Amino acid sequence: ESYRNGTLSGKTEDEIWDAKFLYDSAFHPDTKEKMFLLGRMSAQVPCNMTITGCMMTFYRTTPAVVFWQWINQTFNAVVNFTNRSGDTPISVSKLGQSYALATGGALSVALSLKAAVTKLPPIFGKLVPFAAVAGANCINIPFMRMSEMENGILVQDADGKALANSTVAAKSAIALVVFSRVAMALPGM
Repeated sequence: ESYRNGTLSGKTEDEIWDAKFLYDSAFHPDTKEKMFLLGRMSAQVPCNMTITGCMMTFYRTTPAVVFWQWINQTFNAVVNFTNRSGDTPISVSKLGQSYALATGGALSVALSLKAAVTKLPPIFGKLVPFAAVAGANCINIPFMRMSEMENGILVQDADGKALANSTVAAKSAIALVVFSRVAMALPGM
């Protein structure tokens, strides 16, 4: 902030860039609030590796499937809330509905597929967590960002000048987020 205000002195360019990277990783770009540690994108790899490993290891019993899908959706809700658009606040009721729908969707997919693959080779059982995660992302992210799809997101020109709110841009952005979250889960699962 001191650099932006022109009041910073005595720092090298490398030190300023290092500080910028740290700032960008810990503070929300819109609200400037410090983000919850587990909701930051830097937590994605270690947390998802752990959760994914557990979902793939403990997929045989129904209580284990329920528990690990619940843990995964709880983590996803934290990440989605932490990285939400700062211009569009999310109400507690909308957050709760999104969480309940995503968790219910993930459990429905996981438990129905788990029952369906019992007569197939075991490798198919290991694909059940990925299908549940993919399905839940397709529910959770659009629902959580529904107000952006309804009201649009701010579109700016190259100079940062606000042009208009666009529902087309919002829908495109949300579709890309869903795709990227499913793609991020693919290698580990």
